Amino acid sequence: MKSDWLNSVSLLALLLTVFLTGCAIQPSTPLLDDEARERLWDSRYAQLSELVGWQMKGRVAVKSVEDSWSASLSWQQQAETFDIRFSSMLGQRLAQLKGDALASSLYLPNDRVISAANVSDLLDAELGWSVPMEGLRYWLMGLPAPALASAEKLNMGLDALGRLQWLEQGGWRIEYQRYRSAGRLEVPKKMVLTRNDLRVRFVIDRWQAIAAAQAVAGENDRLSIHSHVR
Repeated sequence: MKSDWLNSVSLLALLLTVFLTGCAIQPSTPLLDDEARERLWDSRYAQLSELVGWQMKGRVAVKSVEDSWSASLSWQQQAETFDIRFSSMLGQRLAQLKGDALASSLYLPNDRVISAANVSDLLDAELGWSVPMEGLRYWLMGLPAPALASAEKLNMGLDALGRLQWLEQGGWRIEYQRYRSAGRLEVPKKMVLTRNDLRVRFVIDRWQAIAAAQAVAGENDRLSIHSHVR
């Protein structure tokens, strides 16, 4: 009986050793070479560049030497038109930024409205921090900004799946820490922007492409508003 028990234990130990050894030597997923990653990147770039509009919800945290600031974030982009809302974690509106390539307005508590042509200067003056809007709308999609790319040498790195891993544009470094699925697309989930002593962190909880028909309707509304202002 004792011999049978020892044989069973030995057999179990042998099977366990073989199983663990087999797991250890299982081939891992082969890494893509540079050419394959570039092909994936080209496909991603073409797919995302064709989007007419998108909307997202998430969180933003800003940290500088002097201060730190965080808020919930809602962003809707239709071509050049944007509607960005900042709110507290309890849902209280902190600020809303609306505009397009021609002009923008910042809506603050107590019915304060401030308008300017330069969005970055507007944010810096009122919120104490800013990022280039011509860059951020693309960075949030996981793309370099075309306007900034044409003005400087593009420095960027791709991950194993042909997605942006890091990007340097307009004096900023953008690091993509995680991606998420949004239908047939892959978009950033977590990203960090740094410039000098300023650090801006985005966490995107929801992301959705806007249908072309909806985006066109929004563009018509924008043109109607501008015509009335004139």
